[in-house]
Amino acid sequence: MRADSPIVRRAKAVPLLVCTLLVAMLPAVVTNNFVLHALTMSMIFAILAASWDLLFGFAGQVSFGHAAFFGMGAYASALLSYYAGLSPWLGVFAGGAAASLFGFLVGFPSLRLRGVYLALATLACSEMLRIVVTNWVTVTRGTLGFNLHPGFPNIPHTPTAHYYTIFVGAALSTSIMYVIAARSRLGLVLRAVAADDIRAQALGINVFRMKLLAFSISGFAGALYAHFIQLVTPNEIASSLTILIIAMATIGGVGTIIGPAVAAIIIHFVTEMLQIAGTVYDQIAIGAVLMLFVLFLPQGIAGIVRKKG
Repeated sequence: MRADSPIVRRAKAVPLLVCTLLVAMLPAVVTNNFVLHALTMSMIFAILAASWDLLFGFAGQVSFGHAAFFGMGAYASALLSYYAGLSPWLGVFAGGAAASLFGFLVGFPSLRLRGVYLALATLACSEMLRIVVTNWVTVTRGTLGFNLHPGFPNIPHTPTAHYYTIFVGAALSTSIMYVIAARSRLGLVLRAVAADDIRAQALGINVFRMKLLAFSISGFAGALYAHFIQLVTPNEIASSLTILIIAMATIGGVGTIIGPAVAAIIIHFVTEMLQIAGTVYDQIAIGAVLMLFVLFLPQGIAGIVRKKG
């Protein structure tokens, strides 16, 4: 039987559906609010890791400024909710749109670059945004953080309700990314861009539009974060966050979407638990695990699953 036949694809989807159902049932067995909060935050990181994988693993674009699009989405949704009275539910989509607009402004000069030059350009833009939100105190409240915006309306302010809100957002966005990358014509377009973007553009592919896709999803994750935590600070745009996202995607398996999402949930949850012992141990653990995967399991968690399958 062919590996890409419908029956084989459905068989491979069964473990993923089982895992999704188990994650959905966790609030029924997890009673500790701190643990539930850590799991909720893990799903936001799952969106981020999957979106970076969409950008690098499929479109072949190296970005060291991914946190900027996350932060832009968070700040845009929070500021619009407070100053313009926009509903947080609409703010989620506004955050994605703001990240796309910022991606357009950043990408207009930088996405025409390649390799290390693109990486440095995105890092520079991320740092510029961090400096702006830090010093624009009258609007963003600077290093104090912005916390004047509301949470999600018509939802009980309980850990369980927040968990399911973020779970639905993470499940939908990750599924959309997976379908786009692995099961659609757009995924073939992204791979063509990664292989040779000049040739792809010559064939009529809008390379620039393809590269903006992952940025808007990062903004969507940022907006979810803003209304879940109800505090947005310049730390959400720090380069250390981008490095963490890249580590999660690498450990999960680049070019798979699901692998980075699963790795993000596991890694963020474990690091949150390790912070109880001390803030240094979680960083040491991530560094050690990343080194082991790069040296011995370069295909990540997804590669291990493929071998066993």
